[in-house]
Amino acid sequence: MTTKVSEDASKPEPKVLGAGGKVLDELYKSTGNEAVDTLAFLHMLEKLKVECGRSVSDTSSRNVLAGFGKGISDHMCRMALMAMMIPSTAERPLDIPRCVMMALVHDLAEAYVGDFTPLEKVPGHVKADLEAKAMDSFLNEMLGGEGNAEARVRFRSLWEEYEARETPESKLVKDLDRLELVLQGVEYERSQGIDTLHPFFRSAITHLEHPSVRKWGEAVMSERKALWEEQGRGDEEQRELKDARVGATTDAKNALKRE
Repeated sequence: MTTKVSEDASKPEPKVLGAGGKVLDELYKSTGNEAVDTLAFLHMLEKLKVECGRSVSDTSSRNVLAGFGKGISDHMCRMALMAMMIPSTAERPLDIPRCVMMALVHDLAEAYVGDFTPLEKVPGHVKADLEAKAMDSFLNEMLGGEGNAEARVRFRSLWEEYEARETPESKLVKDLDRLELVLQGVEYERSQGIDTLHPFFRSAITHLEHPSVRKWGEAVMSERKALWEEQGRGDEEQRELKDARVGATTDAKNALKRE
């Protein structure tokens, strides 16, 4: 007697693709040993240091900003230090320690899924689903033990707050995320001679919101203008920016709200 195997049962599981079309490994499952699982989390963090060497085949993409040895952890570290520099005022009160922690957690899922670029055109819900599953594995499987209960809650709270983008702290950290990449862009233009990042700058600078971050954004764009003028290409830089202004998109949205 032969056993009939259904077509569905014989089909291999579909591959799950992360950033850059990389086939993702199976998500981690707890071993039942808290120390071993915790160590798996700590080893996973190492990927934040090395997750940057994407193939730079199109220099108009954000992947340029991750193509010259700068890891995700470099990005998050500078953001955290920038957060420490932001004043908390009566007009704009902020929980600065929470901002610092949020900056260090916001891209944690990229240790597994990688850093998607706009050119990959991955739907937002697909990216969000991959990152949510990665965080579930990190927090429930790697940090699921009783000794990690407080850390688990802390990581989850910070990451979900950042993703929701509803609190002043999460909005500031998003501002810092954009500005840090703008800084990287200028630094790469200076050191690597890259000249195809205009679309990225047009998008990033117009969304800045916090006064301090906008001031820094204006300073770095002035620095960029001077860099291009030194190369005799000032007119080209201004033409390619297409009159993009720091905070322009934010200002337009605020104006609509006031109407």
